[in-house]
Amino acid sequence: MVRLRKKVQKRKSTPIYNIGTASRLTGIPIWTLRWIERHGLISPTRTGGNQRLFSDTDMDMLNEIRKLMEEHVNLPGIRIILRMRYRVTSIKLTQGGINDGEGIDAHQE
Repeated sequence: MVRLRKKVQKRKSTPIYNIGTASRLTGIPIWTLRWIERHGLISPTRTGGNQRLFSDTDMDMLNEIRKLMEEHVNLPGIRIILRMRYRVTSIKLTQGGINDGEGIDAHQE
């Protein structure tokens, strides 16, 4: 008898990458990943053994942080930019996904 496995759907929030893998995929050194976490820019899931696990969502955030750091944006600046991007995304979701640029012009009038 052949058993078929159900395909497990991975969500962007599913923690799957350990710190070494996250470092290799993002190009961010491990010590910098720890620094980013210590300063509250990201909060990876922890296993029972206290190992960090990063999700695809975390990886997206780390890539954003890396880009900002490469542009020499300081820590308070990174926090402000990430907070603003989060708010814009939240507003777009609550308004049913407005087009890019819509709503921004309305607030400037």
